[in-house]
Amino acid sequence: MAYTVKQVAAMSHVSVRTLHFYDEVGLLEPAYVGDNGYRFYEEPQLLMLQQILFYRELGLELKAIRQILGRAEFEKIAALESHRAVLEKNLARTRTLIETIDKTIAHLKGTKQMSDEELFVGFTVAAGDDRFGEHTILGGPNGEPIDCKVSAKDTDGAMCVFEFTCRAGGPKHLHREQDEWIYVLDGEFEFVVGEKQLQLGRGESIFIPRNVEHVWAVVGDAPGRILNVYQPAGKIEEFFREIGKYDGNPPVHEALGIEGLRKLFATYGMDLTGPPLRWVESAST
Repeated sequence: MAYTVKQVAAMSHVSVRTLHFYDEVGLLEPAYVGDNGYRFYEEPQLLMLQQILFYRELGLELKAIRQILGRAEFEKIAALESHRAVLEKNLARTRTLIETIDKTIAHLKGTKQMSDEELFVGFTVAAGDDRFGEHTILGGPNGEPIDCKVSAKDTDGAMCVFEFTCRAGGPKHLHREQDEWIYVLDGEFEFVVGEKQLQLGRGESIFIPRNVEHVWAVVGDAPGRILNVYQPAGKIEEFFREIGKYDGNPPVHEALGIEGLRKLFATYGMDLTGPPLRWVESAST
């Protein structure tokens, strides 16, 4: 069955203007355009619109959604299963938080006693999980996951903590208003901090003061794992979310160019000061 753009707008609660825009940018084209110039949509287009709305609900921007849906290997069923898994996690966490709220209200009203530990049920973050279930991946689906463990929202901006499975920490840079502490969970890493070059292994840590340029990378081919703490939190969470929108094809530095990448770092309180460590190594040999 074919639907006009007005009928699709009515059933999906997406405005006609938005549907026209999706068509103009190549995100969702109609099945065909009638002799009268009207756009008509059939089931494949409705399913594609559903995917767009799911990805929008998950916080992705249109550029990223278009890249995902445009892949030759994109499969609707696999995508729906992925959406369902994310929503189930969010739903479970929401239910737990609602229960905590209800218990706290009852406790404050004096109708039911609540232990001190119960006050914080729902705020724990399980192994391999993210504080908000986001699972930001740097460099696309096969890239490096970085999970927020403590958010700026938890600390009123005082600090935030990330678990990062990675091979490198990006290009050399400095944080204008943040101190950084890195604790190695697995693997060995080489750091260049200011004028110092050092190597750290499991259980070791390093403190990097603000305004000190630094760069680091894992030693060997296998990725390592670190805890990364920023104090204060600044805009680093937003930075990782923005970087996570790039799927690695092309890499973010190619997509933006060096000047674009420099501006991106500056927007989130950092100065880009040099290349990644592997470039430094190749230049020094």
